[in-house]
Amino acid sequence: MDEGRSMDSPIANPAANSGESGPTTTRRARAYTLIEVLIAMVILVALYPALSTLVTGSRKAQVSGYRMEQASAFGRMVIDSLAIIPRNAWATGSSVQSIAGVSYTASWTKPPGNPPWLFPVSVTWIQGSKVHQIQLQAVLQ
Repeated sequence: MDEGRSMDSPIANPAANSGESGPTTTRRARAYTLIEVLIAMVILVALYPALSTLVTGSRKAQVSGYRMEQASAFGRMVIDSLAIIPRNAWATGSSVQSIAGVSYTASWTKPPGNPPWLFPVSVTWIQGSKVHQIQLQAVLQ
């Protein structure tokens, strides 16, 4: 190689002429600028409230679904219990059970007349300050 030519010369370094980056890269190509970092932070700050509201709302919906599932399972248990006792022992009543720190109350009313009976079973519970209720029905003979 000639002593007069440097590595930055297009003849000595073909990558310098073709637009490709050569063996040395500038600091600008490797790092983010302060303005780019600030723009990214502004975008994140703008999106954070929306994301936190979304996460909080989905968590509340999950807890509400879980409570409803527990209430439904308790109501089905009451119906199964009514189905195995003799018909002459059926009466209007209620039952309370605590599941995972929440008190569920199931109440039922023996319908008048002859079998088959359509037993309505109501399960209520309190979530936060709001009373929730589901209705289940069972045909018992």
